[in-house]
Amino acid sequence: MGNRKVTILCSGFGLGFYIPGLILDYQLNKREVETEVLVFENYITEDKKNKINGSRQTYHANFKAALLSARMPSDIRDSLALDEVAGLIEQWKLEKRQHFIVLSGHWVYLLDQLRAQVDYSLNVHLLYVDSDRSPSWSSLLKYNPDYVQHYREVWLYDSNKQQLNYRIDVSEQPIIPYLERSDRYVIHGGGWGMGTYQGKIPELQEAGLQLDVVAYELHETNVNAPNIRYYMNDPAWNAWSRGENGGHQLPPFSEITAGVEPHYTSKLEHHRLYDVIKGARGVISKPGAGSLMDALSSATPIILLDAFGKHEQRNAGLWLAYGLGITYEDWQKSGYSTEMLEPIHHKLIQQKKVCKNYTDYFMEETYG
Repeated sequence: MGNRKVTILCSGFGLGFYIPGLILDYQLNKREVETEVLVFENYITEDKKNKINGSRQTYHANFKAALLSARMPSDIRDSLALDEVAGLIEQWKLEKRQHFIVLSGHWVYLLDQLRAQVDYSLNVHLLYVDSDRSPSWSSLLKYNPDYVQHYREVWLYDSNKQQLNYRIDVSEQPIIPYLERSDRYVIHGGGWGMGTYQGKIPELQEAGLQLDVVAYELHETNVNAPNIRYYMNDPAWNAWSRGENGGHQLPPFSEITAGVEPHYTSKLEHHRLYDVIKGARGVISKPGAGSLMDALSSATPIILLDAFGKHEQRNAGLWLAYGLGITYEDWQKSGYSTEMLEPIHHKLIQQKKVCKNYTDYFMEETYG
């Protein structure tokens, strides 16, 4: 029989496939469950890993290139570091690992090997944090179409069924009432700083809005700009690197202030950007998995920018269908109306009550 330990399999290719894993790790530990977080990029060849940062810079600078990459399925098996993979599977067998939460389709090739080599059943949650298959899952479906027969698929949100099923609570803190929030808007481009968000900043400034901008590189900040606060994740940090304690950590984060050296720090329980988002009137971003999670947890309306790929387009469609967000264009036409956003805040509160907490669901399904 396998042991009780839960292995959380993340990917650093997008923070939406990383941050939820670390939040679940923290929440399971609080429930006295032993866990281990692993990041897929530590099991690919060094040359492929080195190319990731180059891709990140390219996609940050050129959203069209990013969109093109999202439409090109690839067989990740060509990138695996076979010795590291074999060693990991041997370790799992030795420890009789049974329980897995999987946030990237790339891991399924390893789980298939484990499943073929053990004499006990695996409890694997394929946790889809988008409402449609993101590139790692759609590539897997192309090259390994039978994978869904062997594992449990868990959709937080399902655009095919037009359902919101589960939520990941980023924080246990109470939702801040809308009228008690500061009159500020967070604007960002996800973990890789992708999309059209930078082009919106000048027109938002001109409209007199107060912005909390998540910059991707220091040269993108203008710390003397009126009504703007800048924040950044530590540009030297990689999701696949381990911290001083040997484990993975949430992105180190800092406000960028004129004449002050940034002091990047991270929390155990949630990413520090969430502390900015939870008190904002709205978050202006592409409809990525992390943005949906933050919005539902904090009841902060999303003002939707252009999507990255089909899966994010489906995210946007589902969020709009439920009245949980608004397109940037419609918000702009309203004159950037706060009154238009407040009802969305209340719909998010109601939807959060309806969706089941995923950590609780995993505990019930796994341990009864």
